[in-house]
Amino acid sequence: MVATTRIELTIFDTMRGRYPHTVAAFESMPNGERALQAVTNLQDQWVRLNSNRPVESPFSHVPTVHSLPSCRPENRFDIVIAGGGLGLIAGVALARRGLRVLVFDRDRVGAAHREWNISERELKSLSQWGLFTHDEIEQTIAAHYSRGVISFDARGTGVEACPLQLEGVLDVALDAQSVLDKAREHFVEVGGTIKEGRSFKCLHMANSGRVASVFEIDGPNGTEYYSARLAIDTMGSVSPIALGLNDGLPFDGVCPTAGTVMEGLESDPATGDVLVSVAPAQDGRQLIWEGFPGNGGDTTVYLFYYDRTGSRYASNQGLLDLFERYFTLLPTYRRLNSAHRHLRPVFGYIPARHGRTGQTAARGLICLGDSAAGQSPLTFCGFGSFVRHIGRVSLLLEYALRKDLLEEWHLRLISPHQANLRVAWVFSRFMQPWPGSDPAAVNRIMNVFCSALGKVGQRTTLRFLQDRYTFAEYISIMLTTARHYPHIFAITARVLGPSGLAKWAVDIVLFAASDLVRTLQPRISRRLWRRLERNATRRMPALALRLISVRTLFSSLD
Repeated sequence: MVATTRIELTIFDTMRGRYPHTVAAFESMPNGERALQAVTNLQDQWVRLNSNRPVESPFSHVPTVHSLPSCRPENRFDIVIAGGGLGLIAGVALARRGLRVLVFDRDRVGAAHREWNISERELKSLSQWGLFTHDEIEQTIAAHYSRGVISFDARGTGVEACPLQLEGVLDVALDAQSVLDKAREHFVEVGGTIKEGRSFKCLHMANSGRVASVFEIDGPNGTEYYSARLAIDTMGSVSPIALGLNDGLPFDGVCPTAGTVMEGLESDPATGDVLVSVAPAQDGRQLIWEGFPGNGGDTTVYLFYYDRTGSRYASNQGLLDLFERYFTLLPTYRRLNSAHRHLRPVFGYIPARHGRTGQTAARGLICLGDSAAGQSPLTFCGFGSFVRHIGRVSLLLEYALRKDLLEEWHLRLISPHQANLRVAWVFSRFMQPWPGSDPAAVNRIMNVFCSALGKVGQRTTLRFLQDRYTFAEYISIMLTTARHYPHIFAITARVLGPSGLAKWAVDIVLFAASDLVRTLQPRISRRLWRRLERNATRRMPALALRLISVRTLFSSLD
């Protein structure tokens, strides 16, 4: 009998035929096989969720119970945070306020999984709220470019190309790992507890009595239990907690994203590409590029497209297919020199909500970061949104814990939601080819819209792209677009449909009402407003929470 040798196939072997460019690139990267497996796992999970075929019911992860599992005294905390990326930064903000905080993650707490770009204005809030010193923040900056570009291909559109050159939009590239390393150091210094190599299993939430929850976690030696007065979910766009709160799908807008940190891309180190298209729509997707200068000549490049969630769209959102297009089309975006190489991949499904849909809080639970999908559905600046709000969120959460204001209606006041983002979903719909549109349709509309932004001025454009715009600025942009391109009325009706138009009208009214409060609030003297807060704190703590929430939210947008 002749002995046979069994040959073990790697993921590269199984995928080389279908994704040759992707396999070649990942083979050249450190830990490329592990990274490609992570891409595959995330894609499978995403498609399964969108196809309404979860392996197990998402509701099993967040049961409400009458009696919580018991915990050892040393495993009882004021706050337990699930997720060690942005959750670690939240942990620093809360632990600095004297709260007993635990952060856990299935991998290392404080490991960076993507690069971060942010505006200089938003970055300053980290020092203003005392999370880091100015010098510490400066040490984490990988690059600072002087202008950002928004540009859409005008060939075949019948309209003029209207590129925008901007200052103050995603103009700082951070070394994400340096930020998290510094956050971890501070977290430990102020008494925070870290548990890594722990996978989330279940969050038991008390349905009556004093608000409390217990995390059930898979640890190195078996099941572990940690109790919390307040649970925070920062596990990202496919968090089982967020899924459980939202019928298995926590948001309705998404950008599938693939890219790399690379060397050898011929580009201007003083310029970042914020939104750039170089071709018409392909296969029903308008592909868009981003490129940001990094440290030592590196560039972080992303390829993505705007889409909606649900079973109707699931088959169109494969990251592996997008990576293959990325490596194939990269030379059409920028020239590559002969020594170019890819250092590591960046990828994910970047979520957003269309309006105020979705649940971001429950009794004793709040979602932050991608779990809450609180960023604009147009700019998708998730890190910037998180940083913009983390100071006020930590202030309000401390107050809520001190006053036992931990019911869902209390925590919804704290969720980082902005009324102006209610209407932003309409813009994202125009970034997606719509039924009956030609391949140049998205580029045509976006050149028209960029022309309108150019006419309303740099200040309004900047505030729009930083998610800080007022109702008056929003209306000015809409009217300028309509005057410049009257066809927008018919196109809008076709893109949104009757139900979408009705929803948009409601969102506009709610935005206007919120902005009226935003306009009137500064007219009340700061001293009087603070006096109202102090009096309410003594007699009606829940009202004080609302007053503090309004004041801090509007001040973050000024």
